[in-house]
Amino acid sequence: MFWASHVPRPKPGPDCQDFRKLNRTAAKSGVRNARDLSEFRRFNDIKLVPPGPVGVLPKVIPSDVIPSFAYGSKSRPSTPITHVIGNQYATESEEALAMHYRGLEEHQQKQEKRLIKLTKASKQQIHDARIRMKEWRDPKEPKEPFKLTKFKKVGSKLKLPGSASAPCLQRLPAEAPQSPQQALTEELLAERSD
Repeated sequence: MFWASHVPRPKPGPDCQDFRKLNRTAAKSGVRNARDLSEFRRFNDIKLVPPGPVGVLPKVIPSDVIPSFAYGSKSRPSTPITHVIGNQYATESEEALAMHYRGLEEHQQKQEKRLIKLTKASKQQIHDARIRMKEWRDPKEPKEPFKLTKFKKVGSKLKLPGSASAPCLQRLPAEAPQSPQQALTEELLAERSD
């Protein structure tokens, strides 16, 4: 006793007879029994035509045509470690930076004036300083203080003897007699005013 694995039946090749077509042609030619059919087979040989593909033909994919074709998204190239170890990237960046600085120096030598970009606040400060300087050089007449129109024609009722800044320390007629200290202060003030 042993296990017998399945052996598939051999596929019909081009040397086999097509029995379906053979039987149809025999029926059309008037064969009625098996004996006439075996005689008909001896004289007529209809070979089996291999069947074509059923349905849509299989699509050709790129890997069938090009063996080295790969599917999927391309990954980034590997890091060139020889350039990293050889310090090639650093030397390239130093050269680019040196060229940049050389260009800046040449540009500065060509320009005599250095342009300074001003902000809105700095522009306003410069404008205000120019206005103040103009007012300082050409002073305007002092502006009249604001008064309501009904008080413009009213004159002053306070009459001060001497200067306007000195207070009036004279005795009024209806006043009571002074103390000795008040009399002394009046004498001192009178001496200073003379």
